[in-house]
Amino acid sequence: MMANFYALLYRTYLALKKSAGEGVLRRWPGIGRGLAQLKRLIERRFLRKVPVWLRIQSGLSQGMWMQLRFPGEAIIWRGKHEPAVQNAILAVVRPGTVVYDIGAHLGTMALGAARLVGDSGRVVAFDGDPENIARLRDHTARNGLGDRLRVVHAAVWSRTASDGIPFRRGATVKSQGGVEADGNRPVLGSGPIINVAAVSLDDFVAAGETPPELVKIDVEGGEYEVLRGGTKLFAKQRPLVIAEIHHQQAAEQITNWLSEYQYCARWNIPKEQFPRHMFAWPKETDGEAWMRHSRSR
Repeated sequence: MMANFYALLYRTYLALKKSAGEGVLRRWPGIGRGLAQLKRLIERRFLRKVPVWLRIQSGLSQGMWMQLRFPGEAIIWRGKHEPAVQNAILAVVRPGTVVYDIGAHLGTMALGAARLVGDSGRVVAFDGDPENIARLRDHTARNGLGDRLRVVHAAVWSRTASDGIPFRRGATVKSQGGVEADGNRPVLGSGPIINVAAVSLDDFVAAGETPPELVKIDVEGGEYEVLRGGTKLFAKQRPLVIAEIHHQQAAEQITNWLSEYQYCARWNIPKEQFPRHMFAWPKETDGEAWMRHSRSR
């Protein structure tokens, strides 16, 4: 009942917001002011108060339960977040696949991927933010995925630091944090700095973990450092890579990395240039078939 109430409330909020954007206030000032007051009332009294359990409406994680805050996390509820990434995961992940989700946030991708891998597969979701980790663990338990989705509270980096590495938290739900070390700073991180454990991909696998067949990276500017920590992984196991690239320096570094490790890539570059998505595969595999399959979804 509560989930249905908040879903209806948010749809009402969206309708009010759209009405304001379409100039109702200018055409009918009295009605417009009333609608604006109602929108503000919904914002102050009902939205942003506490997270609410809701089922994701569409996309990779459709039907999964997540505990979300409105309106900031509504795009997650609608299932519209990063559709190209969702389609690429849907196109390649099968029962038995092993996926590493680095910068998993609340599990938008990890939950759906865990459903796809089935009982014989595995998703490992990494995040450095303690609130993200707590909520992701709740989401994993609520959806009964504990046997196939492992949540790891650590930042993935170019080196392992069991005693911790500086991690700057995001200031809002739309501004995620990341590692602030070795000359790197998360592009939108403006919250406090905390200390979190860090692990490299090579060290994580060397500790006895099954190597991934797909690595998804979204770490707010430190993507190259993540790749640097997987020298053996990318030279020997050769997983597919999906990465969100946040600035020009990282794009240039990763372009050189692709050449060095003999990977091919398809880039999705928006008109504002960044962030952009990279879909990469070893040159000996048919990555173009993966891309075609993802576009047909």
